[in-house]
Amino acid sequence: MTKEEKIIVPQIILNDLKYLSVRKLYFDWFFPSGAEIAIQLLDNTIKLFLRSVGRDDLVTQIRGWGGDESHNIVRMIEMLKEEELIQDCPGAEHKDVLHNLHKAYQLRYLDSLSRVGEMKTLLSDLNTIDYMYSYFRGCISIGPDARNETLINKVLSGVDLPWGKDKIKLASILYENNMYFKP
Repeated sequence: MTKEEKIIVPQIILNDLKYLSVRKLYFDWFFPSGAEIAIQLLDNTIKLFLRSVGRDDLVTQIRGWGGDESHNIVRMIEMLKEEELIQDCPGAEHKDVLHNLHKAYQLRYLDSLSRVGEMKTLLSDLNTIDYMYSYFRGCISIGPDARNETLINKVLSGVDLPWGKDKIKLASILYENNMYFKP
């Protein structure tokens, strides 16, 4: 692994754990918490992608948006398209769900309740989260050896890691109703 990959891989592993946590929260019907963490996950993954392709300037620009807006995934995707860093990400079909997820993220502070407006998130939103995480995770520029060190790639290759006190199998969380990560 390169020096840069040694920095990126642990961050992907943390994102993989966060992704599996989001899936578990959704399956257990904790939609608002899952949605809030999903925004953090997608935000981290997009910024990690930008770092991996040497565009720290765009990470700084996003942070400059300030507050909740610096976690607006729809706005980030539009910026990436304008910068011609992505072409094939069909964000339009997922835009409404991403807006709802952003509203759930804004609700992390109780004083935001009156400002955010109507928000709903459903188990079906998990399809958008799966797609977006799979897409942006795949955009991160690292070599195959480094990618094979990540948690999800280990699970995809057949290594099933029992997790937590109950030794839940991560593969069962990853594969359940998931069109984007398959063995």
